[in-house]
Amino acid sequence: MHDINNLNIDLNLLKIFQVIYSERHITRAAEQLGMTQSAVSHSLQRLRHSLDDPLFIRSKNGVEPTARADEISVPIQQALAQILDTVSLPTNFDPATSKRTFHYGLPDHAVAQYAPLILSRYAREAPNLSLSLYHEPLPRLLELIEANKLDMAACVYNELPPRFRSCSLFKSRHVVIVGKDHPIIQGSLDLEDYLKARHIIYSSDGNRTTYVDNILKTLNLKREVAVTVASHMAGPVIVSNSDLIATSTMELAEPFLERYELQYFPVPFEVPDIDVHLIWHQRHDRDPAHQWMRQLTQDITKDVS
Repeated sequence: MHDINNLNIDLNLLKIFQVIYSERHITRAAEQLGMTQSAVSHSLQRLRHSLDDPLFIRSKNGVEPTARADEISVPIQQALAQILDTVSLPTNFDPATSKRTFHYGLPDHAVAQYAPLILSRYAREAPNLSLSLYHEPLPRLLELIEANKLDMAACVYNELPPRFRSCSLFKSRHVVIVGKDHPIIQGSLDLEDYLKARHIIYSSDGNRTTYVDNILKTLNLKREVAVTVASHMAGPVIVSNSDLIATSTMELAEPFLERYELQYFPVPFEVPDIDVHLIWHQRHDRDPAHQWMRQLTQDITKDVS
């Protein structure tokens, strides 16, 4: 076993380690680093020798980290980010001339409402900027932000790792959307009609129990779920052409109310508002471009209620 006091590790090796850990593949890591595969493999061998551990084991899809690699990955990532933040001075950012692409996590249902507003601001203030949008679950968003493949994301979370930062964007209230020609629900909605109706819900994995159903369970009530869909945006379309109803959020439903002539009503029982936040990695706290994009996001969402 090597004496830790005698270790002399090139910081570049730690960067290479982190990319391999993120990609789980030597060739993809080499492509991301702009190195040859043999150079990456050689660097990994040096690090294996220094740490006296294989670090990665070949698998059918690439490589898998050892327990030692899992143990050191987060501390190495944090250390590299801190070093980069310490030695890097913020550069000037001029949105009018920048050609930067922002990689942004935004749920599919929010794209219809907020992407046009972001692009409208781009057209006025930053005509050369571009935007890449990603719809991913929270664990995947955190992975992408950690790997510096995603700049920021609008999402709902309970707790974030300490290396992440966040700011509140808005509270989203719940509503029930109903087709204009619904045979029973017209002009108002009470709890009895809500429970009699058949429902469509969003479910990425087909699970028919959501937080709304859990709330109903505490009231000794149950609704009939007729359809699950894996896209938030499918809900309003299906509701407008059927007798199904959906419990949604106002920011999801609003872009579709007029287009599909939907009725909407308050939920006839108490459902807490959803707190939507913007999250990013601490490495970008002082980045002027990130600061500008974060402020833009807060500006366009401040009137949501």
